[in-house]
Amino acid sequence: MTVQTSPYTLCDTYEAASLAAEELSASSTLIVDCEGRDIGMPDGALSIIAIGDATASKIFLFDVLALTDPADPLLAPLRSLLRRPDITKLMWDGRADFTEIAEAYGVRMEGVLDLQLVEVAQRWRRKRKGCRRQQHTADYFKSLKDELTEDPAALDGIHRLYGLEHCAGMYGLIKKGEGKNHEVVAMHEQDRTEMWMQRPLPEALLAYSAHDIHIIAQLFARFEKKGHYLDDQEALKAISARYMEACPTRELRAKHAQLDLCKFVPLDVLTPPPDGIPTFECARCERVLSLRCFSTAARPPSDSEESKAAGPASDAAAPAGLTSEEVTAEEGQTTITWRLTLCRLCSLLARRHSEAALGEWVATTTD
Repeated sequence: MTVQTSPYTLCDTYEAASLAAEELSASSTLIVDCEGRDIGMPDGALSIIAIGDATASKIFLFDVLALTDPADPLLAPLRSLLRRPDITKLMWDGRADFTEIAEAYGVRMEGVLDLQLVEVAQRWRRKRKGCRRQQHTADYFKSLKDELTEDPAALDGIHRLYGLEHCAGMYGLIKKGEGKNHEVVAMHEQDRTEMWMQRPLPEALLAYSAHDIHIIAQLFARFEKKGHYLDDQEALKAISARYMEACPTRELRAKHAQLDLCKFVPLDVLTPPPDGIPTFECARCERVLSLRCFSTAARPPSDSEESKAAGPASDAAAPAGLTSEEVTAEEGQTTITWRLTLCRLCSLLARRHSEAALGEWVATTTD
């Protein structure tokens, strides 16, 4: 199937933005995607907010550079639209978009359903040996193959992400050569995203922005046909909300990108941290995570064990598959366990990249 592109409407006046937002507000499900200069990074800036209905039959491109005043009353319908929890916003890896919309318009989007996580959730359920989607994560850690063969549970709960176009290709929605504009893709790869800030915006960039809405619409339609993919949308929205908030600042996102963390689902996202469980800061990614996100042991590892730095793993827990020896304590007792100062994902990445700092084992107590 080839993704077809239909016309879009450019909204570069407050009046046009107001009318478009009013029209879109009649839909219960929308698709949202953003373009701009290094979005989500410290010098990031929005250029276009693209919003379409669930079938991409209507697409509006909101020109953020022409709509700079968030207090203008004519922008109230757009801000309300983005904020409304009763309108589902379909996205694909909306983390940077979420941050930039909050920066530009002071709106923290609600009702987000990130289809990238829908794919991951289904991948986790399909634990068929040799499955290409399952192998996607293991392939990234080929340098640790011997260790992971010995302890395959070390990858439980670690999920490498697919890009939008790659995933659409896997589902047969686009063929090779029918995807995104290669010149625009090259522009992104060469860090020339400043082009999104020029005006008038070239037609190629406007069409590129609208094209992503079409791809997301096609994936949504395919997931709907699968039935069970979208069985519990409220649970998927809760996962998506944690995904949006997992990297709350541009500076932390820049660090995570440098550390290759953005290629993976952040820990403590696919399932919420259990109430009352201790939390700790990872020494590498600086995220505050529940104890289950760290490798743990009942005793300090020996030198040979510590050289692996991964720690023991236990059975996976659905749907995130995160592993650890969780700490419990009876009344009046103190339980002592040892944990690695790097979360399980950071530990794998640090060893893959032969980093000098692989974490330390520290004693943890709970009363």
